[in-house]
Amino acid sequence: MELNKQYYIISEVADMFGVKTSKIRYWESQFPHLSPKRKASGTRKYTPEDIHKIKLLVELIDEKGLTIEGAKLAINKKGVPKNENQSNKNYGSSGSCYWLRGHG
Repeated sequence: MELNKQYYIISEVADMFGVKTSKIRYWESQFPHLSPKRKASGTRKYTPEDIHKIKLLVELIDEKGLTIEGAKLAINKKGVPKNENQSNKNYGSSGSCYWLRGHG
């Protein structure tokens, strides 16, 4: 995914992943480190880093079928719980999950 702009509005981000804007706003309430900047008007401004965080949530929740709590657990443990219906990809090995622990 090539991100050419410094900031994206929520509808652009939602369109990138085929999700509703309300889902992204909900994830912001559940994952404190997903916290986009805001314009004076209150409009969210997502950076490419924010978009990579959302991409990880889409992969964990929408594609792998984890619950919000399961995604939190996977991110906090820097790995994805394994079962026969999920791939063996370990998100922690590349540092993808490190962001929610305040390091990214």
